[in-house]
Amino acid sequence: MKLFGDTANLDELKEMEAMGLLSGVTTNPTILSQQGADAMKTLRSISSLLPDYPIFAQVTTCDYQGMVEQGRKINTAGEHMVVKIPATNEGLKAIAVLRKNGIKTCATAILTSAEALLCALAGASYVAPYTGQNEQVGFSGIQTLREIVEILRSADITAEVLAASIEKPQELAEVALSGAQIATITYQQMMDVCGRAAPLTNFYVDRFLKDWNQHQCYF
Repeated sequence: MKLFGDTANLDELKEMEAMGLLSGVTTNPTILSQQGADAMKTLRSISSLLPDYPIFAQVTTCDYQGMVEQGRKINTAGEHMVVKIPATNEGLKAIAVLRKNGIKTCATAILTSAEALLCALAGASYVAPYTGQNEQVGFSGIQTLREIVEILRSADITAEVLAASIEKPQELAEVALSGAQIATITYQQMMDVCGRAAPLTNFYVDRFLKDWNQHQCYF
């Protein structure tokens, strides 16, 4: 499974990349707005920093013609741009048009396996179910994720499943077990995977070092 950084902050991306964990970058309108008004400038900076990785950016209009227009513009920000389109009826039309234009898309804000299937059939390169918010509409996020993986595999559809809206560090393991090809997490969530267990981890490390030094060992 690949990990994508859900941030547009260059310093955070540099640190995530230094850990050898990064395979791509996802953003949304909230994330991009935190880096300044010129979203295209931010996207170009990310693309320049990570030229070989897919960079995701989301449209901010609701009609399919507007989505297509914004999608074409977003696509010019870098060599490996992916346009995020919401899983709506208008979004399906935009996905179909952009696919014909040779532009990769990611259907986002997916909450059900049926939505994921339609978006994949329309031509989305990625489908991004929200695993965390799923509980609020009566669905199990991880169970829905498993369904989506199985449905796309059974239908021989090549769209990749990108698990989004992960809320707790341990969910990362559950996502991996579901068969999803990608998970996107924030910088803080990536730090928390090891950081949450740090008190006990540090206890063991300190004990190892104490024993080592007590016996004056060396390499």
